[in-house]
Amino acid sequence: MNSTITFPPARPVLKLTRSSATKSPVAPSDEKWAATLTEERRRLLEDQEALRVREDNLREYESRLRTLQAELEAGGAVVNSSARGSVTPFVRPSSKAPFENDTALQAAWEKLHRARELLEAEQTHMRDERIILHEQQTDMKRREESVAAREARVAEQEALIAAAAPTAEPIAGEHTMSAMTRLTRAPFSMARSVFGGKK
Repeated sequence: MNSTITFPPARPVLKLTRSSATKSPVAPSDEKWAATLTEERRRLLEDQEALRVREDNLREYESRLRTLQAELEAGGAVVNSSARGSVTPFVRPSSKAPFENDTALQAAWEKLHRARELLEAEQTHMRDERIILHEQQTDMKRREESVAAREARVAEQEALIAAAAPTAEPIAGEHTMSAMTRLTRAPFSMARSVFGGKK
C-alpha cells in the first residue's frame, strides 16, 4: 500500500502596497473622539489642580487649628491687643462638660423652670375659670328661660282675668295703677259687681 500524500501546488500570494494617495482619510468620528479625549484630559488636569489647591488650603487651616488648640490647652488664648485692647483668658477643661460649673447658666435654667411652672399654674387657673364661667353662662341661660316662662304664664293669667272681668267704666285713677295693683283688686271688683247688684 502506497502512503504518499500529494499536496496541491501552492499559489503565489499577491501583495499590493497601497500608496499614500489611496489611503482612506481619517473618519470624522475619530476626530471628534480625539477632541473629546483632549477636552477631558484638560478638565481632569484643571480638577486635579483645584483639588491640590483645596488640599493645601485645608492643610494650612488644619495647622492653624492645631496651633490654636495647643494655645487653648496651654492655659488661655490671647486676643489680638490691637483689636480688643485687653487680654481675655479662656480656660476650658478638656475632661469636663463645657458649662458644668457655670452658676449663671444654672440660675437661668432655674428661672426658666420656675417660669414654666408658673405658666402651667396660670394655665390651670385659666382652664378652671373658663369651666366655671361656662357653667355660670349655662345657669344664666336656664334662669332666663325660666323667667321668660313665668312672664308668659303671668301674661296668660292677666289675659284670663281681663277676659273674665266685665267691661266697666274705669275707676278714676285706675289707669295710673300698676299691673300688680290691678291684679290684686280684680277679685274684689268682680265680687262687688256680682254682689253689688243683689242689694
